[in-house]
Amino acid sequence: MPDWKPEIRVRLRGLRLTATREAEIVEELSQHLDDRYERFLSDGSAADEAHRAVLLELAQEELLVNELSRVEKMTPKHPVVPGSPLASALKGGPTNLGVDFWQDLRYGLRILVKNPGFTAVAVIALALGIGANTAIFSVVNTVLLRPLPYKDPEQLVMVFEDSSKHGFPRDTPTAANYIDWRDQNHVFESIAAIAGASLNLTGVGDPERIQGYRVSASLFPLLGVSPQVGRWFTPDEDQPGANPVVIISHRLWQRRFGGDPNIVGKPLTLSGRSVTVVGIMPADFRFHTPEDELWVPIAFSQEEQKNRSAHFLDVMARLKPGVTLSQAQAEMSTIAARLQQQYP
Repeated sequence: MPDWKPEIRVRLRGLRLTATREAEIVEELSQHLDDRYERFLSDGSAADEAHRAVLLELAQEELLVNELSRVEKMTPKHPVVPGSPLASALKGGPTNLGVDFWQDLRYGLRILVKNPGFTAVAVIALALGIGANTAIFSVVNTVLLRPLPYKDPEQLVMVFEDSSKHGFPRDTPTAANYIDWRDQNHVFESIAAIAGASLNLTGVGDPERIQGYRVSASLFPLLGVSPQVGRWFTPDEDQPGANPVVIISHRLWQRRFGGDPNIVGKPLTLSGRSVTVVGIMPADFRFHTPEDELWVPIAFSQEEQKNRSAHFLDVMARLKPGVTLSQAQAEMSTIAARLQQQYP
């Protein structure tokens, strides 16, 4: 495995961090770059190609340093006074706000390095730690990057599981837990599940591996983004056994189909399966990276719906009008406690 630490240290020189702080950041980034390197290898890249690709992602130096500098300046030098509103907000967590900002910073760094394109469209406002065997611990506001090009972006939040005892304080949720959150909460106007997908497009030009996502039918309405041509997924299409459908990106539409609007309603062959195109997203729509070119319904299988050990989802939600983060925390804490009793 390549040693990324010298490259990272070069990019942190201007921050004047303490030795301990720098070591923590270097270790966190190094581990994540290892993950990215292994992913490139698993996707078929040669070792030297994977190495170059990871360094290119790390090369977002100006953005990385600016965000780290801003968060460091926001970190207070004094402990939180017990009993204060801020201490209450950190219920169950550390008494020094700097530790909480460090948790925020670590997640922001993961997003910066893992998906540089996503930094242009991601504001993650809420982290709710909920697990089948652990309780919610706090609400954490992560690094604010740029305003989202979505409807009322300040109401958008991400929801995570707390698997601290396994080393993942903000773990990707399981399908079973997502379904419980979706069905039992009263604080979210909508909640959506997202999982990566890589599918082979055949039958139209040369075969090609296309990157995209499995998403719940609620995702696009939650974001407030409509297809340029066609429609969103329907709830019925987001069920196991439903007729397979797909929404494609503007980029894929132009690149493989010459911008033909009649492609909507026609079948494509994805990984040997015939699916019907129901929508084409606008040219300016971005979700994670520009390389993501299609979306299919997540349509959880019966096995996935019951599984509380396979952690593979991103979960996004929209707060109901008038609902605060503290109210959301209280509601989700109640659900977490109920799940703990039901699934010890």
